[in-house]
This record gives sequence, C-alpha cells and structure tokens, in this order.
Amino acid sequence: EGWYCTPCESFWTQTQLKDGLCPDCGREVHFSKEESYFFRLSKYQDRLIELLTKTDFLEPKSRVNEMVNNFLKPGLTDLSVSRTSFDWGVKVPFDPEHVIYVWIDALSNYITALGYTSDNEQDFATYWPADVHMMAKEIIRFHSIIWPAILMALELPLPKKVFAHGWLLFSGDKMSKSKGNVVDPFILVDRYGLDAVRYYLLTALPYGADGAYTNEIFIKKINADLVNTLGNLVSRTIAMTEQYFGGEIPSSEVVDDEIDQPFINDIKSAYGKVIDWLEKFEINKALEEIITLTEHANKYIDQTTPWILAKDADKKGRLKTVIYNLCETIRTVAVLFRPFLTTTPAKIFEQLGINDESLTAFDSAGQFPAELVGCKVKKGEILFPRLKLEQELEELSKYC
Repeated sequence: EGWYCTPCESFWTQTQLKDGLCPDCGREVHFSKEESYFFRLSKYQDRLIELLTKTDFLEPKSRVNEMVNNFLKPGLTDLSVSRTSFDWGVKVPFDPEHVIYVWIDALSNYITALGYTSDNEQDFATYWPADVHMMAKEIIRFHSIIWPAILMALELPLPKKVFAHGWLLFSGDKMSKSKGNVVDPFILVDRYGLDAVRYYLLTALPYGADGAYTNEIFIKKINADLVNTLGNLVSRTIAMTEQYFGGEIPSSEVVDDEIDQPFINDIKSAYGKVIDWLEKFEINKALEEIITLTEHANKYIDQTTPWILAKDADKKGRLKTVIYNLCETIRTVAVLFRPFLTTTPAKIFEQLGINDESLTAFDSAGQFPAELVGCKVKKGEILFPRLKLEQELEELSKYC
C-alpha cells in the first residue's frame, strides 16, 4: 500500500511525500492498496550514490544533487513493478493477474527494441550501451536511479551518460493545455519553416536549464540571426561572386595578413569550438559559435569593401581573396549547421555550386582552404524572408 500518482504512474511511501504531492511531478497523489510484485531497489542504493557522485553519469550537476539529496540519501524503498487494480498493460508471464508497472515496461524498451533476449541480439551487441539518454528533467529519476538499478540487476552495461534538459516556458510558465498557453509547433512550421523553428528551440534552452518562448522573442531571434546575419551574408556573397567573377568562385591570390589571417583562423577554429560545445551538451552555445562566425564574415565585408576593390583593376587579386574567403565561410557555416537544420545547408550548397560530398561532410568544416575554386554559384531563393514584427504578432495572436 502507498500513495499513487496517476500522471507518472509512481508509488510513494508517506515519508517520501512532500506536502502530499508527488516528488516527481508535483501533482496530488491518492492512497492505493493492492497486491504487487516489487523490485529490490534498495539493494542498489550505495552503488547508485557512487555512480552519481563519483562519475559524470548524470548531467547537469544540479540534477545529481536533486537525485542524491531527495531520493538516495533519505533511503530508497523497494519499487512496485506490477499492478492488479487494472488489466491493461503487459501481463506478468508467471502471474497474469498482474500487469507490468508502466515505467518498467518503458525503460526495458531501450534494450528489448534492440533484440535483447530475442533470437537475434546483433543490434543489441552493436548499439548498447547508449552514448547518452537525453530527456526532460521531470523523468530523470526513472532514468538515473531506477533504470541503472535494473541494468545492474541484469549485469548489463549502463548508458554512458544521462542528460536532463529543461522546459520551454511560455510567458514564464510551463506550457499546459489546461492553462491554454500551448503554442502549436505545426502552425509555426507552416508559417516560418521547420528550420526557423528548430533553430529557435535549440538556441532557447541553455545547458540543463529552462528556456523561454514568446512570439515576440521568436520573431526577433529569427530576424536577427537567420535573416540579417545568415541570409544577408549568403545573399551578398553570391551576388558579388556573380557580379565580379561571372559566378565562378575565384582562387585566393593576395592575402592581407592583418585582416585575412584572423578571419581565416576564425573559419578554421569554428569546427573545433562547435564540437567542444556539443560534447558538453551545450547546443545553444554551439549554434552561437556558428552565428558568431557568420557575424565575423559580415564584418569582414565591411572591412575589405569589395565594391571598392572591384573599381581598381590593380586590386583584382585582393578582391579574389576576399570573395574566396567569404565563399569558404558560408560553406563552413552550412556544414556546421547540418546537424541542426534540415534544408538550409543544402540550399546554401546549391547556391555555392557544390556537388562534391567531401565538401559537405561535417568534418570538412575544419579544413581551409577547401577546393571551391571554379565552383559556379547560382543565386537562389531567399533563405529566410524578413519578418514584420507587428504583422507577425497580430497573425500569431489568432492561435496563441
């Protein structure tokens, strides 16, 4: 017998409750009494404490403190793994009057879907253990305490890492249908495109923390980063290549060490910086690095003034270098965006006239110079149309 939380399918003892609310989701619980099988979760308490405190198995560290202080140090109780008050669910093989507790069934899918205990365990042998389980913070107890204990009991390797991301808050509050503050992503995608929505969501969630969404922040972010910075750079570079060199990417000839070398260093180092942030699960900062490189390229245009160089025949070698460096920048930016955006990188490659897959592979972003000379650029559609803030806010107010 114990206190049951319907939304998270959790049983709790009286000592585990805080103000009569579920420790996981904060909702009200109700008393329940029924026959159940239990998993001896308490047996693994010391091993779990060591796992969470002595390794980087769980990130961010704030979640480690939460799990250790709220659940492990107070003492783990054994876990109910079957229910008898209803009959939907997976039947316990040796006792069909019981059905499997939903989280046991759900967690086990990580390995049974790979063929564990089946006649063919090849996928399990290939893909387990997982490199990372990434999920929302409200279900982190199941993945950082219950799931490792189950794997320990089975003597199977644990996932290499569990990462808990935050919530996307709407006007400072968690989105909820009951509160009527849900933003329909399909409406946003239909109006602004999938890449714009993906970009915003990936930049809005800081490492392990909550992020914010409002229609105004969304529109301003898209205009600032994707329209003014990325779209403007691609449009200007393609137009100048067409105007000055008939659309053919020129070779680099005259290098200005004071201006070019710092910029080239930025291009070459962007790949490593993005990788470093990704390995730390700081996806928003990885994207910031890409946009920063794009901003540097726009500044480089202002510094080198290619429209002035084009007026002086003696400066043609210098102009070639500037245009080549800009083309290489947008290639690098497109490559680095590939893990995050679905269609934009391909559109940029097409405008650059790149057909060689070696120039679009992710690790090619760290190479400079790439073999772009002779590629024929072609002006394409605008990557991200400029958005009129007031007009868009009025339109979105009809939906959220």
